[in-house]
Amino acid sequence: MVVGPVATVLLAGLFTVGAFVQQVLQVRDDMEAAKEQLKVLAAAAVSMDIAGLQQASDDVVIRTERARATSNGVLWDLAAELPQVGNNVLAVRTVAEAVNTITSQSLPPLVAMMAAAGTDERSEDSLGIDLRPFLGAGPVLPTIISSLEDASAIAAGIDRTGVLPAVYEPLDGMVELIAVAVPALNIVQEHLPAILHAAGADKPMLYQLMIQTPAEIRATGGGPAHWLVLKVDNGRMELLGQENGVDLMYSELPSLGFDTVNGSLIKLPAGTRSLYPFELANWSSNFTMTPHFPRAVELFQATRELTGKQEFDGVISIDPIVLAHMLEATGPLTLASGETVSSENTASLLMSEPYERFGTDNAAMDAYFSEVTSVMFDALTGGGWEIGAMWDQLVRSAAEDRVFAWFEDDGLQSLAHEYGLDGVLREDTTEATQLGIYFNDYTVGKLNYWLDYTQRASCNVEERTITVTMDLHSRMSEDIKSEYTLGLRNQFRGIDPRTMMLDVLFFAPPGAEILWTDPKRGDWQDSANWQGNRFRDRSGVDHDNTAVSRTLLLEMGEKRTISYEVELPDGDLGPLELRHSPGPNDTEVTVDANCGALFASPEGSRNVRLSKIG
Repeated sequence: MVVGPVATVLLAGLFTVGAFVQQVLQVRDDMEAAKEQLKVLAAAAVSMDIAGLQQASDDVVIRTERARATSNGVLWDLAAELPQVGNNVLAVRTVAEAVNTITSQSLPPLVAMMAAAGTDERSEDSLGIDLRPFLGAGPVLPTIISSLEDASAIAAGIDRTGVLPAVYEPLDGMVELIAVAVPALNIVQEHLPAILHAAGADKPMLYQLMIQTPAEIRATGGGPAHWLVLKVDNGRMELLGQENGVDLMYSELPSLGFDTVNGSLIKLPAGTRSLYPFELANWSSNFTMTPHFPRAVELFQATRELTGKQEFDGVISIDPIVLAHMLEATGPLTLASGETVSSENTASLLMSEPYERFGTDNAAMDAYFSEVTSVMFDALTGGGWEIGAMWDQLVRSAAEDRVFAWFEDDGLQSLAHEYGLDGVLREDTTEATQLGIYFNDYTVGKLNYWLDYTQRASCNVEERTITVTMDLHSRMSEDIKSEYTLGLRNQFRGIDPRTMMLDVLFFAPPGAEILWTDPKRGDWQDSANWQGNRFRDRSGVDHDNTAVSRTLLLEMGEKRTISYEVELPDGDLGPLELRHSPGPNDTEVTVDANCGALFASPEGSRNVRLSKIG
């Protein structure tokens, strides 16, 4: 049978359409497969499976290169000319080209660097990889950054007219990711030598990982009852031991002749001493009663010196809420009993529920806390999570004032300061104008797990004043009966054991004056002849910051507002840094737009604590 010219053209057209559809499906399959292999690659990188890393990388590059080449073929050029279809075809081509730009340029040098790290043996108690190969990471980072910027530029050139959401939404997601990744990688590149030093590339580093507990609240978080001692050497982290305040304060220090009731581990200036309870400088769970985190470190270092132990090269502080945030990246965990530990219940399991469950059975409670901590530590250090998701949770935790860092090394300490992690009382208003309301628990209980509060600030521009207010709410109830939770000190003063007794510290920046506080006078004043810890109104100066203290009683279920007004110093003022004690729940912080006329804008600052105005 002879096929006529028209039929020939139709058949050729159908063949062409069929071939194009096959190519579209091939591009789709390659891109989807590359996406899945990137997950395999990430897991291999975390576990240091070098063979798996190389294989996944090769597969990703091959597939994205094939997708790019296919989408640049003749049939795609023809399809790009068709109305209603053309821009979608070009958009798919753009996606393939952008992804291939990233993978083909970034993965080979990155994998080569990772492969150089090797897979040498490590002890059961150590984690991490040998950092020495990463000393050559400097040349790799610019290549990765350049590939991301090139891909972003390619994506920016797309004509979205008539393009389907299914085509442009993945492209937008990639662009958003690049917008976050490039600044982060620039920061890593800038600070790579310091990061490597902190990870023990130059010498072994000794760290204290302090866990503050907001259930027994303190100015910088909570009473640090437990802490981990870690050694980091060439990226390898080894858990040397766990220490606690009970052994330190009841046994170690007294055996060396230190008076934990009347002694003082460091000498404080008179103006500072008058501001805080005496127990700040003689009992470890109170070292964090000051909002100046380096002083808490100084006190811990004094105990190391007194006990003949090596002093820390760095101190990192987190709280149970940080762990809860991190579990959003790892996913839920399971205990031997089958009980689930998740981001939703971590706070309760570490700060409240076990006290009610185990009562006075200390052994059972300690065993439970030990298991929960062990399971969480294994999950967090095991690497079975996405780096990006974990990074987001750490940034979130820092923004909530839940992460503090101190380093003996000046360069590392400068880095902590730059990112607002040093927790210092600022001695001037150049970089930032710092105000804050801080809480210290006086009950020796765990009542503050049920404390909620918000913080806000408003300004009077003409009078150069700022008023900072906090709305407090006690969610405490009759159902809470554990003696570990209820206020131990309350009974000696005839105060209901479910009433929170808080030392509230109102701080003004250097050169400023506190005009008034509400309450004007504390709710409780111990008599002059009171034996032991004495609670009363105080005032003083810490690092040139004027401050006053008021003892506040917050009854079960009570809602209450506290505030103070500050007259700001003359001259230009740095961005507003509004601080507070991080509690068991997120604290909403708002700053009225009228404050914008008084303070410099925080735009461009890396300090996560600088408040947003308006």
